[in-house]
Amino acid sequence: MSWLWRRHAPEPDQIDDPWRLLLSDESPIVLTHGDLHQSNIIVSPSSPTRVLTIVNWEQSGWYPDYWEYCKANYTVHEDDEWSSGGWIDLILKPQTDAQEAFEFYRRAIGS
Repeated sequence: MSWLWRRHAPEPDQIDDPWRLLLSDESPIVLTHGDLHQSNIIVSPSSPTRVLTIVNWEQSGWYPDYWEYCKANYTVHEDDEWSSGGWIDLILKPQTDAQEAFEFYRRAIGS
């Protein structure tokens, strides 16, 4: 991701990337879903509500532990209850530094 936003510059290695430091190389590698949002979580119809299954694992893989948090925030609009209601932060460990870097890279490459 760090390379993508500067790859078209004449001398990309000469461009400082302060956001790269926010993505730790020491983060544990974990199995992530990669597309975790409310439409992929099936819950029971009755009380007490329980998670029955998580579907749509096409984007899953082994990534740094901050990846799931960044991608979950990416999948929803900031006004969506999933994000604005704090559900993502309740389900996943907040990774605000990594999220800041992820958002910069995402906007820089136009996705």
